[in-house]
Amino acid sequence: MAHFEDFIDLHMEIPLFQGVASSSLDRLFAAGGIRIANYAKEQMLYLEGEVCTTLDVILHGRVSIQSFDEVGNIYKPKVLEAGEVLGATLLFGKHNQYPMSVVVDSAARILHIKKSEVLLLCKEEKVFLSSLLKIISDKTYELSQVVNRLSSKSLRSSLLSYLHSLAKRQASNTIVLPLSKKELANRLGFSRTSLSRELTALAKEGLLSYTGRTIHLHISSKS
Repeated sequence: MAHFEDFIDLHMEIPLFQGVASSSLDRLFAAGGIRIANYAKEQMLYLEGEVCTTLDVILHGRVSIQSFDEVGNIYKPKVLEAGEVLGATLLFGKHNQYPMSVVVDSAARILHIKKSEVLLLCKEEKVFLSSLLKIISDKTYELSQVVNRLSSKSLRSSLLSYLHSLAKRQASNTIVLPLSKKELANRLGFSRTSLSRELTALAKEGLLSYTGRTIHLHISSKS
């Protein structure tokens, strides 16, 4: 119960619940429609192919979407931090199985909302419906960007596409990577060694310069 009381105190800081009445959440929790659970680091949250039955909100810690190739290498295209939502694009779909496994990266506390209660919240709290639709739209756009990058023929084109996209979002040709080079390599679907080699090659060719996570593009970002 203490975990739920802590959540109620902080729920306005979570984008999905901003503007949602505490009384609505209290009622759902009392009826068993909402539960909060703690998970240990490296615990498997969902297996690939498992049916999505709840909308999940990361309250603390982080989880990652993972898949493994035939030799055991981990591909980690997405890491979810506190405040982010899991399952929004799957819960109401015809194909509602997780396409990849979900693993806890660091000790996490996660809020789970049953599908029926999500529908009830959408009906009772229009601000919740609006926030959920925004999250689904943003995730759909993000997925399309990932597909575009992964369909590129080379690491160079994938990397430059990502950096130009980041430059647009940060409104500068001097950008700061929001994730480590290892995490970026996982997201792009290449090894960290290959990514480092390509960054070095791009720097030698005068296309960019970098120090740590800070990268300066010497070519204009695409329009």
